[in-house]
Amino acid sequence: MLNRLYTWYGKKVVLGVFALLIALATYVFFFMGNSTTKEPEVAVKLPSVEVGSAANTSGDSTFTSVGTLQAVSEATLQTESGGRIIGVYTELGASVRAGTIIAKLEGASESAQLLQAQGAYEAAIAGARSGEVGVDGAKEALASSVTASINTFQSSLITVDNILHNDIDTYFSISDGKAVGFKLDGRGKSQQLNNERSALEVVYVSWVESKSMLSEETIVPTLEKARIDTLRIAAFIDTLTIIVQDQDTKTEFKQEEKDAVIAQMFGLRSSINAVLKQLEGDQATLDGAEKAVEQAEIAGSTQVSSASSAQVKIALGSLRAAQANHEKTLVRTPISGVVNALYLKTGEFASPATPAAIIANNNQGLEVVTSVSQEESVLLTVGDAVRVDKVATGTIAAIGGSIDPTTGKVAVKISVDKNPNLQNGSTVSITFTTEESDNTTEVSIPLAAIKMTGSGPIVFTVDKDTNILVANPVTLGDIRGEVVVVTSGITRDTNIVLDGRGQKEGTEVTITNK
Repeated sequence: MLNRLYTWYGKKVVLGVFALLIALATYVFFFMGNSTTKEPEVAVKLPSVEVGSAANTSGDSTFTSVGTLQAVSEATLQTESGGRIIGVYTELGASVRAGTIIAKLEGASESAQLLQAQGAYEAAIAGARSGEVGVDGAKEALASSVTASINTFQSSLITVDNILHNDIDTYFSISDGKAVGFKLDGRGKSQQLNNERSALEVVYVSWVESKSMLSEETIVPTLEKARIDTLRIAAFIDTLTIIVQDQDTKTEFKQEEKDAVIAQMFGLRSSINAVLKQLEGDQATLDGAEKAVEQAEIAGSTQVSSASSAQVKIALGSLRAAQANHEKTLVRTPISGVVNALYLKTGEFASPATPAAIIANNNQGLEVVTSVSQEESVLLTVGDAVRVDKVATGTIAAIGGSIDPTTGKVAVKISVDKNPNLQNGSTVSITFTTEESDNTTEVSIPLAAIKMTGSGPIVFTVDKDTNILVANPVTLGDIRGEVVVVTSGITRDTNIVLDGRGQKEGTEVTITNK
């Protein structure tokens, strides 16, 4: 056998192979053949988890939203009509004042209509002024009639005073302004006569009080009342005349005395008739003067409804309509500020509602309007501080009172503090920070602490004796940014695993306390 190997490979090669085999056998015998030798154990590294009290994780919670910065005073301008742009009168970055025309569209027909409406209005004004002379004259006549009527009332008051107190009262006994006794034979009507005389004294006093309140507004009703009262005095004189005529000349009067009293009564009746005639005449004069003013106002121009004033209003309405149409050919800024954007170019054609420019007062500060869910909105209060893009601060200025049906969220307006890193028009992230409530029946924990399973959400705790993970089913409430409310399953004193992602129940872990 060896001779053959020698023959094939050579003596040195065969001896080398045998030597190698012997060395390998020796190694196996000494290092691997001993069954009592044990391999060294490799240490197993346990997963590490961070544990903290739920109460310590229930501090301030945050959530975010997105909005666009805009100037507090900003206007986005559009064209109101269509046409070719014949002029752009500003440039990007320029400062403009409120009311400045920044561009104009062609509007030859609108300009012609405006000129025509201005002429019609001026013609209506001229026609109205031609009737003002008649109105003024009628008013002057009315004022004269009022003055004459006031004088008539005052003179009538003097006449009534003399008739009652100097003539009629000679036949009555007067006490405290009241008639207490008729001096003649009243033929059974003495008490009635006493009562009527006392009533006429009240009438007289009312005339005296009206004297100090006479004016253009009060003279007409005052004259009407005076006319009615005068008729009452005339009737009283007629009653006294009849009583005197029935007196017995043998026991009460001599015939000559009776005739003298009757003559006196007729004289009183004549005087009161004159007062009545004067009052009725002044009433008619006043009525005619008032009607004359009304007729003049119908034909002339006054503040009340009239033919001429109606024509003026019609012309004015046409003028304002023409002005409104002409104004639509102009792009005018309603606020003062800087031209932050300019979209129009001379010679181009613009359709109605074409974006024209953005004017903003950049020095008045910035604001952003964003929206949050209804659940998040109840955690916010006007005046709360917020973070804007993590580089600036802001304050909640207003919170919408209800859910916007378009977005399904509640709008929030935020006033942004000045910061050079923020620019008008940029999109920013708003971070809201809310304080945890003192409600002990619920607790807020990080979303990372929740693990969703087929049977529901769980939170891990660690058994203190074995360091084994224990799953605790929980009930979730509102999600508020990076935290979630847990309404049951754990308490604020429960030590929970702060990050349950990738963990399994029953796993042995090492603990890092927070």
